[in-house]
Amino acid sequence: MDTIVEDEMLVAQFQAGRHHAFDELMKRYKHRINAYLLRSVRSYEDAEELTIEVFFKAYRALDSWQPQARFSTWLYRIAHNLSIDHHRAKSRRMTFSLDDEEMAIEEPVASDLGSDPAWQLEEKDRNCLIRAAVDQLSPNQKEVFMLNRYEGMQIKEITEVLGMAEGTVKVHLHRAMKKLQVLLQPLWEGNEI
Repeated sequence: MDTIVEDEMLVAQFQAGRHHAFDELMKRYKHRINAYLLRSVRSYEDAEELTIEVFFKAYRALDSWQPQARFSTWLYRIAHNLSIDHHRAKSRRMTFSLDDEEMAIEEPVASDLGSDPAWQLEEKDRNCLIRAAVDQLSPNQKEVFMLNRYEGMQIKEITEVLGMAEGTVKVHLHRAMKKLQVLLQPLWEGNEI
């Protein structure tokens, strides 16, 4: 059965008073929403807290929710708005450096390559360079790029999550790809990828 149809059926069950249906929706999307927020806020604790808040807000609003978009798109929209609020609040409290040791996020490494520490070190360096390049994108370019490349969303879904026109999303994605191509050129020239 199609995931979209299953989601809508679970929402209908929840709205009919079977609140256990929300548990299934949460199981389906908790890890994806958490990963999206982690890439945005760069802190495991903050991402966890925001993930909980996403599902809390969804739970409170689900009784009156009408499907104008996919359920998953609606969740990402909530997560996106909460991440914006989080960044605004954090910038008011303090300025921070992405080079700060506490802000560093360890990239997961495939276990089958665990026997090769040199490869792991190269992969970690490569991931840091890619993350630094993505961080140089404008906020809109970065958001569109992350939703498209990391979350696998299509242009139409991104327009619904971010509330942008389709043409605007396409322009941001195109510019992000061009800028990343320039920023990451040294990796390709060195045949390190």
